[in-house]
Amino acid sequence: MSLRRTSYDVGTMLGALKVPYTVTNIIKNVTVQYIIETFGVVVNVMSGADYTIVSDKTTEVFKDYRHVFVSTSDEINEKRYEIIWALMQSGYMKYIRESYGNHFPSLLETDGLGNRIIDERLKRWADKPMYVYLIKDNLEAKNANIRRLLTHDPSFFDYMP
Repeated sequence: MSLRRTSYDVGTMLGALKVPYTVTNIIKNVTVQYIIETFGVVVNVMSGADYTIVSDKTTEVFKDYRHVFVSTSDEINEKRYEIIWALMQSGYMKYIRESYGNHFPSLLETDGLGNRIIDERLKRWADKPMYVYLIKDNLEAKNANIRRLLTHDPSFFDYMP
């Protein structure tokens, strides 16, 4: 895909995720940055450029931000989840739950996002003993109805380690 098309797809995705963002390009005709200040995340869309140059430059300009890199050759649906995980580490799910509460359960059920969140948490915790309680809690939640789970614990999906 082209840089223009990939940038368009990322902008559409961020709009669907209901996050406010601004757009800039640090290296003209090579990268486009979507700055999501509310969550301290920069989504770097880049053509087949050298990843190191783009990473070094954007890290310098956007210090202390989380960075997600999307190349024109990446599968955009897989990158969507990488973007969501970065946003979640900064409070995105709480923002969505509080701002769009009526749609929140549906969002979690769409494409199995609720289970994907649980799977990603379990992957990050990797059966480490320090996470035994959290692992058990998430394994139990995996078998539960999402709407019932949210009734019992509305903030269950608010965090990503």
